[in-house]
Amino acid sequence: MRDPRDADDEGSDCTVGTQSSVFRDVLGSTVRTDVLVAVAADARPTKRVVETVDASESAVYNAVDDLRNQGLVRSVEGRCETTGSGQVVADHLEHQSELCRLLSEPYWESHDTAVLPERFRLRLPELSGADVFHASDTEPHAVVREVCDRIETGSPDVDVISPIYQPEYEEVMPDASEARLLLGTEVVTRLLATVDDPEEAGEFEHTSVRILDVDVAMGVTDEHLMLSLPTLDGQYDSRTELFATGERALAWGRDVFEHYWNRGRPEEAFLADYDF
Repeated sequence: MRDPRDADDEGSDCTVGTQSSVFRDVLGSTVRTDVLVAVAADARPTKRVVETVDASESAVYNAVDDLRNQGLVRSVEGRCETTGSGQVVADHLEHQSELCRLLSEPYWESHDTAVLPERFRLRLPELSGADVFHASDTEPHAVVREVCDRIETGSPDVDVISPIYQPEYEEVMPDASEARLLLGTEVVTRLLATVDDPEEAGEFEHTSVRILDVDVAMGVTDEHLMLSLPTLDGQYDSRTELFATGERALAWGRDVFEHYWNRGRPEEAFLADYDF
């Protein structure tokens, strides 16, 4: 007899209603996948499901029966609708679809997503509609100009993470109480090495500044998310930038910024401990 303690060895066999793997069984059939997604989007009679899904009538009816046996859909007053479990699986399928769209961009092969906390990596499909901007050999600073344009045309309510010193970004960073700037420790220590007095170090009167060891470069305005991850060899990529709009992408960016901002050290405290 199989020892129940060995169940973890088959962690993929998530079960609902039966002893088979829900995801294996649903994903193993395009028809079942399409039917579940269609029903999750809008509860409807099975006849309308047949009209919606690109498959034969018998295949759709068989898929509905299979999903019902799995405990993923049910019939209520002549309509086919998802169960609670079915909605969760449908959400997973949508998440998977967004992830596939995201990973179709080669950017993700060459850049280090491991620098992001896991909870934000799991939410990366929220950026599935993002555009990746590549600077050409003839215009290597095109990315910097694009980022500067988005910061300048946005409201003063802008959050920026800068792990390296970029003079162009410093010039367009608004000096406003609504703005926040998180600088990499290496950036600040290099700048401080050029001055003799802490009074010379502060560049902003109103913008809040914090310091933290960070590998992610990012800007979030009221309309744009700008993201740059290091390459797999740990180098900062100044010639490639990911640009995204839309509330989901902006929410992701704001949450990522808050994560790092809450861990940053206020500029005043950092300067007070610095040995000039």
